[in-house]
Amino acid sequence: MLPLGIVIVVVAIAVCAWLSVTALSQIKQLRAELDETQRQLNDLKAAAEVAPSPPPPLPKTRSAGLEDLREQLRASHREETSSEE
Repeated sequence: MLPLGIVIVVVAIAVCAWLSVTALSQIKQLRAELDETQRQLNDLKAAAEVAPSPPPPLPKTRSAGLEDLREQLRASHREETSSEE
């Protein structure tokens, strides 16, 4: 029973060591990604301070509603018919 306990303890220690190494490598990778993201953010902030972008254009307003356009079309047809006579 004692040799089985020793094997279990050794395997547990090996698993803990492997998990620790894996976690440390993931932390290093995440730190590198965070540093890169912060560098990109600083670049964007610097670019925004140098050349602020112009505001977007205002949407075009419609001068007439659909009913007004229909009435204009009808009027133009009436003019065509009266000029033909």
